[in-house]
Amino acid sequence: MKKDKLFICKSCQVSSNQENLEGKSGGYYLYKNLLKNAEKSSVEIVKSGCLWTCGQPCTVSFLANNKYTYHFVNIPPLDENYHQALLEFGELYTDSENGYILPAKVPEILQEKLLVRIPAVNTYSS
Repeated sequence: MKKDKLFICKSCQVSSNQENLEGKSGGYYLYKNLLKNAEKSSVEIVKSGCLWTCGQPCTVSFLANNKYTYHFVNIPPLDENYHQALLEFGELYTDSENGYILPAKVPEILQEKLLVRIPAVNTYSS
């Protein structure tokens, strides 16, 4: 079982200007398109409830125990370049022991889409 997860907000609109496409959410399309291209992916792709960045659809988060969490926003659900970049980031994330990815290593197309990187709880001691 894969321990690293890529959560896709299933309720995200297609874009900030378009709620849905043919009755389906942007999150639906992003999830389906990523699954279609992820046979060899090292991360598990998971549908999630609202990730609370509704003004910046579509949104995704990379999450694993004892690793940094990354939250990306404004991901076009139908753009294959973003699908590939997310899967590439997933490989970097999985290969990293603590989830820390150097900013220069983040695929260029995703660099301006990163909203927040949250440290793992265990990275701080009292």
